[in-house]
Amino acid sequence: MAAGIPTSVLLSGIAYYVHPSLKGVLEHAHPPCVLRPATVISAGGNLSEQKTVDEIKGFLARDDVYSEDFASTIVIQMPAGVALDSHINLASWQQYNLKNSHLDYSLALRGENLLPSRPYFLYNDGIYEAWRLYPDDLDAFEVAVVLQDRYGPARWDQDTSNNQAAASWLSPARFSPLKLLDQEGLWKSIAVPSRLYAQKSRKHPLAGARISVKDNFKLAGIKTTMTNRAFTQLYPAEIETAEYVETLLRLGAIIVGKSKMCSFAASENPGDWIDSHSPVNPRGDQYQSPGSSTAGGGASLAGYSWLDYSIGTDSERTDS
Repeated sequence: MAAGIPTSVLLSGIAYYVHPSLKGVLEHAHPPCVLRPATVISAGGNLSEQKTVDEIKGFLARDDVYSEDFASTIVIQMPAGVALDSHINLASWQQYNLKNSHLDYSLALRGENLLPSRPYFLYNDGIYEAWRLYPDDLDAFEVAVVLQDRYGPARWDQDTSNNQAAASWLSPARFSPLKLLDQEGLWKSIAVPSRLYAQKSRKHPLAGARISVKDNFKLAGIKTTMTNRAFTQLYPAEIETAEYVETLLRLGAIIVGKSKMCSFAASENPGDWIDSHSPVNPRGDQYQSPGSSTAGGGASLAGYSWLDYSIGTDSERTDS
């Protein structure tokens, strides 16, 4: 990541995380040290105002990360050998009910590996993914995580000639804890990527799926706490990722955090939780028991519309 780039930013009251993995480079750098939301549009020489606006409105309709703030700058990228047709007049965009936008003719990439048309952040000449930050106000997560170097389906497809090569490609699945709080400073922030980044396929049926895992699964770079203070103090961060989690990553999943569990996966009532606060049950008056050992997974999946799956374990009567 470029030195000095902000980790998070607020756009129209919504918090975003700037993913540190560089995704592309602009042909012409923008003003230094200015972070700008932008939409990258891939065009094959046939670009029009209406086509671009229709694409943006499609983003708004199906993605919880994308907003009109990202339409404030449009970055056009062209395949190698294709000239840029600059006849578009964005002065007429007011009729499309979009925020004031300006067309940026800096080219993101040229060649075969074009970025998908999606929301990004621009910083100097770099292009970075935009992730939305949600507050964990149900206190369901032990830790929020981000994969240090995310392996998207497009890169995975480049190395599927044999299973051995593919396994080697994904072996450095190492995570970092996300040390961000919400705007009020009360709750952990959980970062989720735009749903527009991933394309499901037979090889990647979980592409873009936002998944939490119970805190008895190993994630390289992250401590496994078992929601127990003594266990947390005794062992360092993990050096490997659980094979099951590696499988989820190979299928395209995005691991967003580790959910709370009863200490050592034993069944505990909320009043029995000592080393960590019990997750909040989102049902009813929010003072009912959140369940047994996979309490964090159950609470988060029931209460967070932005989370797709939560992985738990069955030690006795763990899920409810």
